Amino acid sequence: MLDLAALFSKHQLDARGVIHVGAHEGQELPLYRAMGFRHILLVEANPAVFARLNASVAGDSGLELALCAVGESDGLATLRLTTFDQSSSLLPLKLHREVYPEIEECGTLSVPARRLDSLLAERPGGVGDFNLLVLDVQGAELQVLRGAEGSLAGFDAVLSEINFAELYEGCALAPELDAFLADRGFRRVATACFHHPTWGDALYLRPAPAQPAAGRDSEAGTLA
Repeated sequence: MLDLAALFSKHQLDARGVIHVGAHEGQELPLYRAMGFRHILLVEANPAVFARLNASVAGDSGLELALCAVGESDGLATLRLTTFDQSSSLLPLKLHREVYPEIEECGTLSVPARRLDSLLAERPGGVGDFNLLVLDVQGAELQVLRGAEGSLAGFDAVLSEINFAELYEGCALAPELDAFLADRGFRRVATACFHHPTWGDALYLRPAPAQPAAGRDSEAGTLA
C-alpha cells in the first residue's frame, strides 16, 4: 500500500471515515486506527475469510463489518476462489496465471452482492461518515465504482488497486479507471507498483473547492 498517512498529511485531508472493500482479515485496520479514522467499514465477500476477520475484531468499537461482494447490482455474485485467498475475485484469472503460476483457481462460491449505494443507504449515517474509499477487489474496481454513483460525491479520496495488464479477465486497466474517476471529479495523484509492474496502488483525490478571493462576495462575485 502507498504511504496513506503521509499522503493524507501532504494533501491536508481529514481522516474522518474509511470504507475498505475487499478487507480480507483487516490487515490495514491498525493503520486506519493510527491515522485516527473515526468510522471504519470493512467489507469482505469470502465467508471463510470474513469469519476470521470477525473473530479478530470482536468487540472493537467504532467498527462495522459487512459480508458481501460489492458490484454493479444487488443480488448474488460468483466469487472465484484461489489457492491464495487474497487473489480470489469476481473475475477469472488471466495473465495472473503467468505472473503467479503457484496460485490457481480452486472453486467458485455464490455470495450476496450489493451496490455500495444500497449498502450505505441502509446505515443511519449513509456515506456522510466516510471520506475515503479503499478498493482491494482484484480487478473488479470498476464494478464497485459503477455501483457507487450516488456515493462517490461524498468521498474526498479513492485508494484503489490499479492494473496495467489484464491480470484478471475483463479487468479495468489504468486508463479506464483514470477516465471513469476523472469524469466524477477525481485525479490520480500517486501510484506505486511494489510487487510487479503489471499492478499496484493508486490514490485519487477530488480537488478542494476553490476559495473565493478576499473581499469578494462568493456568490455574486462583486466587491463586498
